[in-house]
Amino acid sequence: MQKALEVYEGVLQIPSDMTTIPEGFCAGREDIRQILLPQSIYSIGPEAFSECTALEEVIFPEELLVVSPAAFLNCTALEKVVLPRKLRSINEGAFLGCEALRSISLPASLEAIDEMVFWGSGLEEITVPAAVEQIGENAFWDCAALRRVDVLGQATRIGKNAFGNCPALVEGFVAPGYPEDDSPPAQLLYTLLWCSCPERHTEATAKRAKAFIAAQESLVMERIIKTGNTAAMAGIASQRLLESGHIDEYLRICAQQGNMELTALLLQAKGSGSREEEEFAL
Repeated sequence: MQKALEVYEGVLQIPSDMTTIPEGFCAGREDIRQILLPQSIYSIGPEAFSECTALEEVIFPEELLVVSPAAFLNCTALEKVVLPRKLRSINEGAFLGCEALRSISLPASLEAIDEMVFWGSGLEEITVPAAVEQIGENAFWDCAALRRVDVLGQATRIGKNAFGNCPALVEGFVAPGYPEDDSPPAQLLYTLLWCSCPERHTEATAKRAKAFIAAQESLVMERIIKTGNTAAMAGIASQRLLESGHIDEYLRICAQQGNMELTALLLQAKGSGSREEEEFAL
């Protein structure tokens, strides 16, 4: 079947009477730039288009419910993906290694993002719909450009290292607050995300974040200053979560680095009071 396929000016020609894409269907082909899957397709086999390194665009049929494992693994040129509105699940490693994929819109119907789905992708921000029940382990691991994450579901389960090794991630909202992962890197990450929008969180999340900041203030501030995380610093300043005796040292470091935004926020924190002057339950 694969030999009979035609590619015209980089566009894969898939017969309109096909209903399934077999496993490994076009894996490794280097002549495909665009795939427009016909509406007759209702399933795609694992690794169907993996290692198609020239592939730039994929448009899915509306009736497709699942993107299969490793379907677009290491499609390093893939920039545009249009997912179907009825999609329920994106399976393990579906877009792993798609480093040119800067953005993607996840449909409201989506219920599951499995393990390693976007590992190493070029995503810059992502909104996970409220219907998503779980985000698998390492789902967004090593997304170096990922700066903002919004997980909207109140009951979404977040797997270990789901957003691990994402050095640019400094802003967003995670409705459940914290995942099951209690490792120090995960605790620091989700505390900083809480700081970027504390007003959106629950009392339980606030209690946990404030306790972490009280116990690990120097670690939190080291990360904020190192990454220039003004979103988290704004939350900390507004909530008065720093020991007043420590603020001058943070101001000195920021002044040395020429970071005027953090300096202004620290001055705000110093002028409005500090953690030791406000009582809250830890």
